[in-house]
Amino acid sequence: MSIDLRDKVVVVTGASLGIGRETACGFAAEGARLVLSYHEHEGEARAVAERCGELGAAEVVTAPLDLGDEGSVRAFAAAVLERFEGIDILVNNAGIVVWRRFVEQELDEIEAQVRVNLLGTLMLTRLLLPHVRDAVIEVVSTASLHGSATLAPYGASKWGLRGFTKALAKEHPEVRLYNVHPAVTATRMNDFKGMDPARVAEVIVRVARGEIELEPGADVDLRDFA
Repeated sequence: MSIDLRDKVVVVTGASLGIGRETACGFAAEGARLVLSYHEHEGEARAVAERCGELGAAEVVTAPLDLGDEGSVRAFAAAVLERFEGIDILVNNAGIVVWRRFVEQELDEIEAQVRVNLLGTLMLTRLLLPHVRDAVIEVVSTASLHGSATLAPYGASKWGLRGFTKALAKEHPEVRLYNVHPAVTATRMNDFKGMDPARVAEVIVRVARGEIELEPGADVDLRDFA
């Protein structure tokens, strides 16, 4: 199966940098209509939007989103639905991490990772899911496939997100729901060390196109892709 993504409405969270930026560019090259969220990096988001236009995006909209703030999540969802009657693909990419041993992390740091990575993503998905025509793709982590030292709260949030996708796939068989698991990727989160984020984006777009045969709620491990 190969789905034509031209003119499809695609929402990508955390699109100003890293995996989100490359994912936005990947969908732009397919001719999609894009909604790109950013948190602190408005200038970078505008640069990504300009690049997406050059690559062939049919339309590009940027909007602020703080997944740790319910009001921001609601405002972002409302802005998306005001601009478009519905969306075709939601890519939940935005997230945060604290790279320290569990007992060395402050309680507010632990809470922030769960609030942003898990609760905020669930909130946004809850608001947009009734308007999703095709797919929800979660950018999770190989940390949710195995334990990883110094990533206990982050890993817990991602394990929760993975379980959410699997359960939601059973509730909503009419929507394609998948988890994509990057290994350590060269983004700001990882001091720009690791795999090329463009490689992750390429797999996300392939999943969106239906080129990879998957069961509902499936896990796509980037380590399986050369």
